[in-house]
Amino acid sequence: MTPQPARASGAEPRPTRRRGQVLETAIRDAVVDLVIEHGVARVTMEAVAERAGTSKPVLYRRWPDRSALLRETLVPLAKDAIPDPDTGSYRGDMRAILRGWAELFASPRGSVATAIIGAMPHDPELASAFRDGVIAWRKEAMAAMLTRAIGRGEVRPDVPFEIARELGQAVLWHRFLVTGDPISDDLVEHIVEEILVPYTRVRDERPAS
Repeated sequence: MTPQPARASGAEPRPTRRRGQVLETAIRDAVVDLVIEHGVARVTMEAVAERAGTSKPVLYRRWPDRSALLRETLVPLAKDAIPDPDTGSYRGDMRAILRGWAELFASPRGSVATAIIGAMPHDPELASAFRDGVIAWRKEAMAAMLTRAIGRGEVRPDVPFEIARELGQAVLWHRFLVTGDPISDDLVEHIVEEILVPYTRVRDERPAS
C-alpha cells in the first residue's frame, strides 16, 4: 500500500460537504446575518453562498431567485418570533405577547422586522407572503386568545376584536419603528393594566345608584 503524504502542520482540514437540513439551516442563517448587518438590499445569491460556504448553483436548486429565498427565510422567522401563549388569563397572555415583542425588538434580530417592513412596499410578493403567513396567523391567534378570555368572563363579548388585538402591539411597534423611545417591562405592564384590561373589561350592567 502506498503511504499517504502527511498533512503539513497547521494546514486547514478540508470542509465537510453538507447536505439536506444542515445545509439549508446554514443558508438561512446566512440570510438572517446579512439582513441584520446590511439590510435586505444587500442579500444577493452570491453573498448568501459566500457566507454559507456553498455555491450559487446549490442555492438555485432550492430557490428560483433571491426574493423566494428571502420570503421563505424571513416569513417563518417572523411567525416564530412571538409566543402564542395560553397562560389561563387574559392578563397573562397579553403580558407574554408584549414581552415577546419587546424581547425581539431589543435583540439583533429586531432589525429583521425593520428590514421586512422596509422592503414590503418594494416587494409585493414579500408583502403578500408576510401578510398571509404572519399577519393573518397573528389575527387568528389573537382572536382565539380573546375568545378564550370571553369564555372565562374576563373580556366582554362585544369587544371589537380588530381593535383589541392591535391596541397594545401598536404602541410597541410605534416606539420601535418611529420614535425610538424605550420599550421597558414597566411599559408593558402599564399597557396591560391601564389600556388593555380597561378596554376589554366586562362592563357592569347595574344602573348607577
